[in-house]
Amino acid sequence: MHVRAAFLGFTLASLAAVSFAACSGNTGLPFDDAGAKPDVTTQPDVVQTVDAGKDSPADAPPTDAPGFIWPDCKSQPNTAPTKTISDVWNDNPSQPTEVWIPGVYVTAISQGACTAGTACEFFLQQDLTYPDLATGAHHGIREWVTAATATHFTTLAVDQQVDVYAWAYRDTSQGQNELILHVDTINPGCVRQVGTGTATPIAAQLTDLDQLVDYEQTYGPLLVQIANVTGTPKQPGQTFGLGDTFFDGGSSGGQIISLSPYFLPGGVFTGLTTGLKTKFVSVTGVYGLFVPPTDASVTKYLEIYPRTMADVVQ
Repeated sequence: MHVRAAFLGFTLASLAAVSFAACSGNTGLPFDDAGAKPDVTTQPDVVQTVDAGKDSPADAPPTDAPGFIWPDCKSQPNTAPTKTISDVWNDNPSQPTEVWIPGVYVTAISQGACTAGTACEFFLQQDLTYPDLATGAHHGIREWVTAATATHFTTLAVDQQVDVYAWAYRDTSQGQNELILHVDTINPGCVRQVGTGTATPIAAQLTDLDQLVDYEQTYGPLLVQIANVTGTPKQPGQTFGLGDTFFDGGSSGGQIISLSPYFLPGGVFTGLTTGLKTKFVSVTGVYGLFVPPTDASVTKYLEIYPRTMADVVQ
């Protein structure tokens, strides 16, 4: 069973007195924090890092079996039924179950690429785009591969179309509740590129995505684009909350949605000014969820994961 990425630097940020600069008119440009309006995007300082220790000692490779060869996805394993991502959502298995999912698209990879010896996560989407969230619902999924198996995924890249062999289940460990694909040394898997395709994001609003159920049950991880949002960047490796540019907030009762650098190359933002409240013409990324493994209260953070800084338009 896997453990989520390590959670570091978790301290409550103080509420900042902020408001729009009077008569700014510079749409898409940073603006000063002035006035007394509370910043609704303030949240704890979250740093999401790769945890290299996710393979447990009991997760021993099955290479002691005579003639064992790690799968390469050049052919479908006889024991793995063909599934679409929607089929996996409908099946909703509670225990790891073999699946073969052909012809899906890679929309994001943690740190920008999988590296041998380091646990890796990536998002898959059935099709390149959908007209709206409702149509795209249950057409995306996250795959998690352990540090010991990441060497088999180092050629994976965003915009690849791939055949996938993995183990699907709804992970409910440590307060989590997410349908995932998983590969470890007990449950082997692979991906193989069969084509290319650049996904087009679904237009969405913060208020469409600000409930945990939106990610865990209703939609799952889809590539989305949200226009006219505001946030105050923190350190390059930290997430920061997003609010509506015009209303300086989200929906009543909704959770803060944060912009996270975890799926950017190196896991850091570039070109943003720390501490400066900034208008973004749009942010594009995969809608996701981060659950710190050491958080006894099982706090869950809704995230938008850009893939390159071109996804973050000021």
